[in-house]
Amino acid sequence: MKRREFFEKSGCGLLGLMMAEFGFASGQKEGIQAPKKKMSREDMVKKMLMKKMGKTEEEAKAMIKEMKEKLPMVKDMCICKTCPTYVAEEKKVGFCHPLVGKSEIIKEEKGCDCPKCPVYQKMKLKNGYYCTRKSEMEQEMAKKG
Repeated sequence: MKRREFFEKSGCGLLGLMMAEFGFASGQKEGIQAPKKKMSREDMVKKMLMKKMGKTEEEAKAMIKEMKEKLPMVKDMCICKTCPTYVAEEKKVGFCHPLVGKSEIIKEEKGCDCPKCPVYQKMKLKNGYYCTRKSEMEQEMAKKG
């Protein structure tokens, strides 16, 4: 990616574009994009709650606090490890929970036991394959556009 494209796509505006044209692209070399800082899962959920669901920052923080409180229960009741899609290399469970989200390890879908899970039933979840397709909240947000 050229410097100009980088600044146009990154939203740095006119000043950033001018700096790129004159070679002041903060040490960027031609064709190299600055590494993106990985957002924490909690920050990603907070951003989703605020931008996609219209929650205030205070509301989002309260919802995340509640999610944190429910997470141990979700992990306790979860049956992810018995699912045909689960792989031994994965250590996480509870992918339906927003603060866990999809697996970075599981890639191949081999069948979904989510509807059999007590968490799924208790929380009245609607989707599945959370390990490969994202949490319930993310899948529902994607449907709404």
